[in-house]
Amino acid sequence: MFLKFKNIFYIVLTLSIVFNSLLVNSSQLRKAKIIHRNNNANNIKTTNEDFSSSSGSESSGDINPYISQYTSERETLVNQENQIKLGSNTPFNSKEQQANIIFSNILQNEELSFSNTDPSAVNFFLEKQIIENESTVFKIIQNMPKGSALHVHQDSSATYDYLILVGSYLPNCYIYIVNDPNDPNINNNGTFHFYESQPSDNNWKLLSKIRESVTNVEEFDQQLLDSLTLIGEDYGDYITLWRKFDGIFGRVSGLVTYLPIATGYMEHLFEQMIEDGVQHIEVRKCFGDFYDIDGKIYDDYWFVENMEQLVLSTRQKYNMSEFGFKIIGCNGRHSNQTVVYDAMVMSLELRNKYPSTFVGYDLVGPEDEGYPLIYFIDQFAQIKKLGYQYQYPLDYFFHAGETILYNNTNLYDAILLDTKRIGHGIQLPQHPLLMDLVLKNDIAIEICPISNQILQYVSDMRAHPGLDLLNRGLPVTISPDDPAIFNYGGLSYDFFEVTYSWGLNLQQLKQLAINSINHSNTFNQSEYDLLYNAWEVKWFNFIDYIINTYPNI
Repeated sequence: MFLKFKNIFYIVLTLSIVFNSLLVNSSQLRKAKIIHRNNNANNIKTTNEDFSSSSGSESSGDINPYISQYTSERETLVNQENQIKLGSNTPFNSKEQQANIIFSNILQNEELSFSNTDPSAVNFFLEKQIIENESTVFKIIQNMPKGSALHVHQDSSATYDYLILVGSYLPNCYIYIVNDPNDPNINNNGTFHFYESQPSDNNWKLLSKIRESVTNVEEFDQQLLDSLTLIGEDYGDYITLWRKFDGIFGRVSGLVTYLPIATGYMEHLFEQMIEDGVQHIEVRKCFGDFYDIDGKIYDDYWFVENMEQLVLSTRQKYNMSEFGFKIIGCNGRHSNQTVVYDAMVMSLELRNKYPSTFVGYDLVGPEDEGYPLIYFIDQFAQIKKLGYQYQYPLDYFFHAGETILYNNTNLYDAILLDTKRIGHGIQLPQHPLLMDLVLKNDIAIEICPISNQILQYVSDMRAHPGLDLLNRGLPVTISPDDPAIFNYGGLSYDFFEVTYSWGLNLQQLKQLAINSINHSNTFNQSEYDLLYNAWEVKWFNFIDYIINTYPNI
């Protein structure tokens, strides 16, 4: 019993010693933590004092060497990168800076208000109404003088409302209507043409009679107009979309090439562009004839001469002596080598007969399906040799890099063939050496943002490759491509897209406009000076407009 009690006593004693030891250690640990916190506080205080010293007056003599060196290197790095980017060397006075602060504040506040519904991240067809009704930035851009639109296709350059509401109301306008989806001529459905009398093919219907039979003519005309755009289409895959896109050119061909409409449609283009702040236009015009109601044919010589007269009357009408219009002849990429060679010979002749209007040659159409440029190398070699016999050689303005494929080689050949500008150039950021050559040779890039999105090269405008080109300092320009098929006119929508998605300021927008003027085909120094000086006056009026319209922002 005693032994049992003795054992219990020793157990209790042992536990007591262990417990007291734990209490002492715990107390010491608390004291250590307090000391550690105090030391940390002192260290923080010392560090803050050091930082404050390094950030304050240099006379203190306590500048932190690491932070001083880091700050210097950081400033150098930022400045070096900014010197490369668009607009870094663009002249910008104090008044422009004042307007830029206003504009940048509006842009930032508006982007924050849209948040996850950023228009630049949405397909243009879905966002167009939002842009028009809710964006102050868009209203400002509409007032901006934009310089030159350098990449526009002639037969899809101005909105098609003119073709439907004016052109299709002219006498003897027929439309091809096939109700059987299995009919072999189904691809002609919706095509317009003018005939003196009813054609033998009864699928051609006189449009005036159809209008007499419908209950709502306005609604019917809107349906006709919508059929000439990609609005509401099931975009499907890339190839199917291009088939629908190309099909529209076929349907409008009988309208835009009809003599009484041809000039009026181009006049419609001039009016829209001038109203939208564009001073100079260059169109790609595919070779093809025009016709009248008697079946008489008029070639591209007629078109060039007719455009020269229209330019003169437009300058007088709008009191715009600087207004310019140029033509780049082209063929589709699916054309054979003989057709392309003959067209280039004709281009060479037009270039020398009308040097102030006809400026060069291009190949157009889907690059992923048509022939690559290298396929025509023999023809290019012959034209180069032939060009020595003329005062003005043939200049090129090639579409290149408008592709979803990674093995496309057109950019290499476009640069080696000394193209003056590159249409689209979407794949250019994948070629660092070619980017260097573009920069060295001052080859302008014609970015067409809305076209690139709708034709499925870029889904989100914020990821458009043009931003990479812009940040590398390449001479980027902004153009609309085929605005009629995309249901808009002018250039403001495309400028809005890049402003919003790339976060551009007024200095950068100014340089984009200057780029377009510098890379325009002006015939001589006098024509260039007239264009630039007139644009500059409009630019500073635009700056005053921003300051006076939005003074409290």
